[in-house]
Amino acid sequence: MALDRSADDAPRRRRARPTPKGRQLDPAALEEVRALLGERPRRRDLLIEHLHLIQDRHGHLAARHLRALAEEMRLSMAEVWEVASFYAHFDLVKEGETPPPALTIRVCDSLSCELAGAEALMAALKAGHDPARVRVIRAPCMGRCDTAPVCEVGHR
Repeated sequence: MALDRSADDAPRRRRARPTPKGRQLDPAALEEVRALLGERPRRRDLLIEHLHLIQDRHGHLAARHLRALAEEMRLSMAEVWEVASFYAHFDLVKEGETPPPALTIRVCDSLSCELAGAEALMAALKAGHDPARVRVIRAPCMGRCDTAPVCEVGHR
């Protein structure tokens, strides 16, 4: 007796995705990252330094540059994003978001700075600057509690 294999029992092939899953690599961003890194090694322990190079050049970390850096360093996009998002001084910009203004003033919001007037300092800075040109944001402790309240202009 032969087995009757109906069409429902036939093995099915999976259809290939028309495009790869996940954030796609932008060739222009990859070239920018390669040019920026130059001859520097692509070791995992240099990820933060490479992120700083991109941030310093572009003023922020765009998702397309993070994807290109992940490709260039042979790391997962998740690992690069996790490291970049952990540090308060990296400005992450997702696709479709507007990059921050060129100048950022960070005001420490630790207990020492709050008690010494950080809230008033932040309000005065926001009132005295055009938000399209200068961004004033809260930042974690900067380790200068003896001179509270503390702010950082750019990365200085």
